[in-house]
Amino acid sequence: MLNKTPIDWFSKKQLSVESATYGSEFVAARIGTDKIVEMKYMLRMLGVPVEGPSIMLGDNLAVINSASIPEDTLKKRHNALSYHRVREAIAAKVLKFHHISGKENPADVLIKFLPSAVWWHLMKPILHWPDWADKDNP
Repeated sequence: MLNKTPIDWFSKKQLSVESATYGSEFVAARIGTDKIVEMKYMLRMLGVPVEGPSIMLGDNLAVINSASIPEDTLKKRHNALSYHRVREAIAAKVLKFHHISGKENPADVLIKFLPSAVWWHLMKPILHWPDWADKDNP
């Protein structure tokens, strides 16, 4: 999102298969980091002043905590590569990695079956619907 406006949404089947969500979440964090770096570079080349770190949200607290610890070690090579990519971006102050509750994660709208009361709550801030639009929601 740029100025609270969605400008890019990325969804792709991952190329690796993980036995635990920790590894797949780190791969997703690396992909998100790469997208942030790419978007910031493109905006700078277009003459848009980009100041400060971007904010990346994740719902896996273990991954977020690991990305914050420089001394953390990982056993699998591709997890370690993803870890170091994310960690490098955090250390360079390109991005900040924050936790978001699964109940508040707007990314779930396109990847999970959600009841209307849940997806309405998640989509409203993205679509900038006015408060009076709530009257139409059951």
